[in-house]
Amino acid sequence: MRSFEWTFIKQPLRRYKLPKRHQDALIERSLSPSNVLLDALDLLSNHRGVGWSWSPNPFPNENTPPTSIILLKTLAKLTVFDASHYILQYVCPSVNNPGGGSIFDQRLSFVPRTVLAAFLGVCGGVWTYACFDSVYHILLLVGRTIFCDPPSLWPRAFHRPWMSTSIREFWGSRWHQTFRHLYITFGARPGGMLFGKPGAFMGAFAVSAITHNIGVWGIGSGTEFITTGGFFLLMGVGAVMEVVFKRVTGMRVQGWAGWAWTMSWTTLWGTFMIDGWAKHGVFATLTLPSRLRLGKTIIDTIFALPSQ
Repeated sequence: MRSFEWTFIKQPLRRYKLPKRHQDALIERSLSPSNVLLDALDLLSNHRGVGWSWSPNPFPNENTPPTSIILLKTLAKLTVFDASHYILQYVCPSVNNPGGGSIFDQRLSFVPRTVLAAFLGVCGGVWTYACFDSVYHILLLVGRTIFCDPPSLWPRAFHRPWMSTSIREFWGSRWHQTFRHLYITFGARPGGMLFGKPGAFMGAFAVSAITHNIGVWGIGSGTEFITTGGFFLLMGVGAVMEVVFKRVTGMRVQGWAGWAWTMSWTTLWGTFMIDGWAKHGVFATLTLPSRLRLGKTIIDTIFALPSQ
């Protein structure tokens, strides 16, 4: 997708020098042979456009914490990642089978089965968030300590997505924006040209649906678009509903009501997506060595408390 975009761009891609102050004007790096080679390598792995002309904000102005705090946050993210993964496998052992298993336990009646599935769906969402953010924090530590990168080259990946008060806020700024540019280029722009703002939302989420569905397929146990792809299409529907709500009432979706709406909509359809992932072996893995599974140790301790 990126190669296709680069083939048809109208303006050359330019990389900027790191400004000494955030308010300073951006200056392009010189096109020396070494810079061209390094810029090409950076462009292959730079998904958010940090330092590049194609980003609307090449150098985000954020107060990045010191390295010691980043290390603690990395350990905390890894612990949450391991704990949520272990809960999924402990409560629903069938998901640890490479052949897959559903989080909807058919041995239970409708209400407890639904409540348990919703709980495991939330665990799956936390697992997804913590997995991505853990990897990013590890790379952040490498960049900041080994390569001595400045903080502006490593803006945070997430911004407390659980605090979102609208679907648009959740996906537009609080969830990670790694693939935002591709979704806008191949989905939002053509969709917006054809159908306006609703088309832009649905176009972006349609591209997201396809790419995430391919990701599940890449595990090797098949895929099902109705759950993985359907989740992202329904997020687009939710965003369009918020636009319609504002046009009809003149009020934005926000506050406590907006938070309840956002969490309900994402949890409802997210549960079915996590179920689809579970049925295709996404959670049948052991990521951390047994001796380093702090999250598992904490959960085992909590589960053992009632028997003591």
